[in-house]
Amino acid sequence: MKFLGTAGRVFDKAIDALLVASGLIVFIQAIWVSEDVIVRKAAGWTWAPSFELLTYSLVWMTFLGVTAIYRDRGHVVMEAIVQRLPARAQNMISLITTIACSGLTAFLLFFTARLTVRDIQTHFILATILNPPKWPIEIVIPFTFLLLFIQTLRHIGFYYRAYRTGERIISGEQQSI
Repeated sequence: MKFLGTAGRVFDKAIDALLVASGLIVFIQAIWVSEDVIVRKAAGWTWAPSFELLTYSLVWMTFLGVTAIYRDRGHVVMEAIVQRLPARAQNMISLITTIACSGLTAFLLFFTARLTVRDIQTHFILATILNPPKWPIEIVIPFTFLLLFIQTLRHIGFYYRAYRTGERIISGEQQSI
């Protein structure tokens, strides 16, 4: 169990680092868009690849931050309905839905990893202004599904322990699981 505790702390630190990277991307996007609008209005000029690069950064920003939100249970839940149930029933519903999410993330991990590998092997190039290879843009997607799959396994253990003890779990608690 000591190994799992250490691995969990290392995983949490990695997720925190990815959340910081996601926040930095948001900060850069805000400055970039503001600068682009000012230059376009003042000089009537814009850098053509700007929109494309901002689109790619939106993908990375979203996928880098999502695991931290899921880890902290900050996602939308069925709290309005489930809140009225006893603690054990709430935990059972959370356990069942988390098991379903685990299966879904495993499937999406397999599917997106297979697609990314195929794009690497075929040297797939996007038909856009920059003509970049597709895989550097999409590699974050299977990586995130791997992290989400690991996090669902952690949540399964958490909800199972809560179900066994009958402990009431408050949605959105900011505690490490």
